[in-house]
Amino acid sequence: MTKIDLDYIIQQYRSGIDNYTFATTEVGLWESEQYVFNRYLKSSDCILDVGCGTGRTTYALHHLGFNQLTAIDLTPEMIEAAQALSAHFGVELDFRLGDATALDFPAASFHSVIFSFNGLMSIPAQERRDQALREIWRVLKPGGYFLFTTHDRDKDENYLAFWQEQAQKWEAGQRDERLFQFGDLVTTSKNEEREIYIHIPSRMEVWSWLRRHAFEVVETFYRSDRFTEREAVRKVSGECRFWVARKGR
Repeated sequence: MTKIDLDYIIQQYRSGIDNYTFATTEVGLWESEQYVFNRYLKSSDCILDVGCGTGRTTYALHHLGFNQLTAIDLTPEMIEAAQALSAHFGVELDFRLGDATALDFPAASFHSVIFSFNGLMSIPAQERRDQALREIWRVLKPGGYFLFTTHDRDKDENYLAFWQEQAQKWEAGQRDERLFQFGDLVTTSKNEEREIYIHIPSRMEVWSWLRRHAFEVVETFYRSDRFTEREAVRKVSGECRFWVARKGR
């Protein structure tokens, strides 16, 4: 059976354009995102928004006064939709087609890199996620911040039994052959029946990745531990863990 590949990922996001556009025009930033952005970003920063989708965080950051924004996404239709929203928001921003595992920017180009809405976990296979982390480290300036979210496999007690069952299946060789490692899932999205791939890590798993790639963890928190998001946000997004990591000087 064929493993999950980039074509699969592009197709899963291609089918979600309408939902992403709604989140961009009608939902905007989460309260938790505003907290992180206000605390760690400066309006004068050069910021790279990776996996920008239709520009939800990009347009919102511009509205907050950030004017050195570059946004990339792997899915051509996402970039087209983001560009088309320039009339809605009254501004043309720098949206480009791009792959997080092969960033087309010189070293030390950005003060901060954002990878919102669990986008890093949609990269199939750990070796590709490692390559993305190497690329993000490369394009960050010394002392620059990497802000992203993941799910947290050990945090939600409602899913502990599910993951125990999954562990037993992997040990017994009964896993979905399209997947790469424990924590990988093919499931459905929150708002529709389309099939998606995502990796659900533990907190310590992510911490180890960051250490391995010479990032310092500055802050991490589970969203619902600190914030009660408005209903519109909860409808379009599940719970997640925020990560703020810094490249050493």
